[in-house]
Amino acid sequence: MKLDSDKLTAIIETINDDLYATDLTTEKLQERVAAYTDEDGKMGIGDFAQWMMQESRDYTTIYTRRLIEALAAAGYLNDPGK
Repeated sequence: MKLDSDKLTAIIETINDDLYATDLTTEKLQERVAAYTDEDGKMGIGDFAQWMMQESRDYTTIYTRRLIEALAAAGYLNDPGK
């Protein structure tokens, strides 16, 4: 099956919309940042780097999993077992 650009764009937009509606809200972001801040709500450069690295790892993993699932559901990925 040839990859349809419009369909791929729709898949990516759906994943992005879902992430921004659930995990990347201001409230969720504040909850995750709080784990790296001091009592005054400030974050040191080391803590900032740790937080950014953790966010990067988490969302790379989440996004990749959701993209693979969506591409498989759309019929773009082959099952090597078949």
